[in-house]
Amino acid sequence: MPRAMRVHLPFLLLGSVPAWLAGCQGGADPADGAGPVEPVAVAPPAAAPAAAPAAVPAVDTDAAERHCTLVLLKTGPRREPLSDSERSQIFGGHFGNMQRLAREGHLLVAGPYGKEKSDAALRGLFVLDTVDPERARQLAETDPGFKAGVFTFDYHMMATAAPLRAFLAAELAAQDDAARGGRTQAPGDRLRSYVLLTADDGAAAAAALAGVPAVLWFARLDSTRAFVLLDAPDVEAARALLAPVVRALGAHHLDQWSASSGLVDLPKLARS
Repeated sequence: MPRAMRVHLPFLLLGSVPAWLAGCQGGADPADGAGPVEPVAVAPPAAAPAAAPAAVPAVDTDAAERHCTLVLLKTGPRREPLSDSERSQIFGGHFGNMQRLAREGHLLVAGPYGKEKSDAALRGLFVLDTVDPERARQLAETDPGFKAGVFTFDYHMMATAAPLRAFLAAELAAQDDAARGGRTQAPGDRLRSYVLLTADDGAAAAAALAGVPAVLWFARLDSTRAFVLLDAPDVEAARALLAPVVRALGAHHLDQWSASSGLVDLPKLARS
């Protein structure tokens, strides 16, 4: 089984850059302990048209699986307070670097964790379109927040049939259409909440979640576990959705997460 690689130095499209920005500004910056992160000057991409969620068929973990890398962003080792100029430079560079990686086709999905999470150190996640551990490190470690010690990264191998490339293409096309039309998007306009489920027994999770409409994205994590995106606004709602199958799921945890509202279209993209 591939082992998780942890890096401790100075983690869809970007749930859109404005979405991620709003999530990061929603709480205190652990690097400075001085309260909410101030806005930084980051040009936001425009919104794509919203679409209603679609029900998903039974989870099929073998249907055209694509391997990629899940990167978990956690609070880094930096303890020195950030000045206003440092904060602006680091986070502005962080968002700009995500946009660059997405435009180059490397960053498929990204978004920040919410308040309800299983690990207080979790800040966000990336899904990178590579299965090569060294390539994943090279791409992720271009992040200015990592270089400054604000973030540290955990790497995990992921396999999924979810059409993440098609999702990224749709997000970028919507940005381009909006730019041509002269439309702008305020930070957080496309941000919406989801819940991430991580289960210890991936096979049991696949069987338990078969046919559950709230499943937007199912993935195998580090070969044996499951990583699932649920269409639920918070952990309490997710627990209610999972109540009929919770025993069959086995050991698992739930985390609130925010990203682009376009992720609700993953089942529809999978059928197209």
